[in-house]
Amino acid sequence: MLRIIHGKLKPGTWDSYERAYKDVMAKAGKTPGLRGRWLAHASDDADAGYTMSLWENEAAMRAYESSDILQKTILPQLKPFFSGDYTTTRCEVRFAEEFD
Repeated sequence: MLRIIHGKLKPGTWDSYERAYKDVMAKAGKTPGLRGRWLAHASDDADAGYTMSLWENEAAMRAYESSDILQKTILPQLKPFFSGDYTTTRCEVRFAEEFD
């Protein structure tokens, strides 16, 4: 499963958000079922970006979404940066290819 979040930040806060994101994810530690996580800054909008996380299965992703670590540690640190435009999309990965 792939979880994609698109968010629009308050103007001029990307650098602070990125630091907060890296810090809170380091504090959160290993998450059961999480295979990878990425933070991407939109190249055409200085105040927008995406996070993508790859999960072993839907159950692991849903467990994370309802976990205390997300609700009480991660979101309180990151939500203050968002302007209100925040969407989450969940996808079933149907094909993957990796290159060196």
